[in-house]
Amino acid sequence: MSPLVQAAQQLQAVLNQETAAARRASLPELTELMEAKRDALAELEAAGPAATAAERDALRAMLAVAEENALVLGAVAGAMEAVQDRLRTELSAAADPGTYQGTGGPRRSLRHTLAASINRTA
Repeated sequence: MSPLVQAAQQLQAVLNQETAAARRASLPELTELMEAKRDALAELEAAGPAATAAERDALRAMLAVAEENALVLGAVAGAMEAVQDRLRTELSAAADPGTYQGTGGPRRSLRHTLAASINRTA
C-alpha cells in the first residue's frame, strides 16, 4: 500500500470519528480530533500527488467522507449559533427592567443587573 493511500485512509478514519463525535455533540472529543486531523492532513500532503488509480480512488473515498463531515460540522455550528442567539435573547429579556414608574411601581430584583452583565460578556 502506498504512503498516499495510507494517508488518505488515515484521514478518512479521523473524519469518520469526527463526524460521529459531532453527531453525539461531544465537544471535548471534537477538540481532541482536531489535532489528529491536522496530523493526518500533514501526512497526506507529504505523500505527494496521486500517481495510480488506487491512490486516486483512495482520495475520492476520503473526499466523500470529508464532504459528509463538513455538512455535519456545519449543522453543529448552526445549532450552536441558534443556541447562542436564543440565550442572548432570553438574557436580554430577563435583564430588561421595563418602564420604571416614578411613584411606587413594583421594583425588580437585582437579577436584571446580573443578567445584563452576563449578556454583555456572552
